[in-house]
Amino acid sequence: MLTLRPTSPGDGHALAELLAVVWAGQENGAAYHGGGRRPGVVAVCAGKLVGYGQLWHSRLHPTYAYAGVHVHPQWRGQGIGGELWNAVTKDVEQPLKAKTYATQSAAVRFLQRRGLRVSVETLEPMLWPADLEDVTPWVRAAEQLGFVLRPMTELSDELRTQLLPLHREVYAHAHLHDPACPEVMDEDDFLGDDLCPAWLYVAERGGELAGVSSVRRTAEPETGELAWFGVPQRWAAAGAPLTLALTALAVQAAGRGGVQSLSAELDSADSNAVHLGGVLLWVPGPRWLTLTGT
Repeated sequence: MLTLRPTSPGDGHALAELLAVVWAGQENGAAYHGGGRRPGVVAVCAGKLVGYGQLWHSRLHPTYAYAGVHVHPQWRGQGIGGELWNAVTKDVEQPLKAKTYATQSAAVRFLQRRGLRVSVETLEPMLWPADLEDVTPWVRAAEQLGFVLRPMTELSDELRTQLLPLHREVYAHAHLHDPACPEVMDEDDFLGDDLCPAWLYVAERGGELAGVSSVRRTAEPETGELAWFGVPQRWAAAGAPLTLALTALAVQAAGRGGVQSLSAELDSADSNAVHLGGVLLWVPGPRWLTLTGT
């Protein structure tokens, strides 16, 4: 007999095991859903935890309620996922958001049957700095628009004070489809302790920073991660050429610093990310789907 009940502190190990099976080979999926640490509802049959549903909220992105349902492969096709979904979403007044890998076709169909539709695709490709050869044409195109491109190491103290506000504005512009809460953004240190000033490039015009792109360090010295990139909304018309030139310079700088490969997240809702995805020589990786609905 199937029983639904709230999660309890003693479920931690079983939830971690369940998520490891559901997201086998896709560990980022389990991490996105909190690794089983978020409270929710579990499905238990014959004393075995066979399903887990959760609903959580983001202070940074308060528009949606985030939902996730996970059922052990051996127990699928019995309506357990639907019962968990109903249990965690029944009293929600906000629109819903859920994420899964595009390869999880059954999960995509499950969400679509509940009224959610794909709103954003997120690519997670890899890039090898050695594959970037002559970036001069991209840099020249940005300079012809009147911008000066330089690394953080060459910024004056006055321009450095603009870096944190610039990152917040870039983030807000890239998330117009899911607005960020300004008060929460003000609490976030977008620069972080993994910042490498020589790998952060900005565009400046008339004493104002107008764009940024950077590569972050990771735990492995030969790998990096493309961090925040883009422009504030008021510079949107120059977004594509600026983002491309700045990213190329940042990637080249990381390559000179010993980075052999780097990862990225490119959202279809961000036109500058789409442009980068179409121009640079990426090696395809996982593809996330974000589905939203009421």
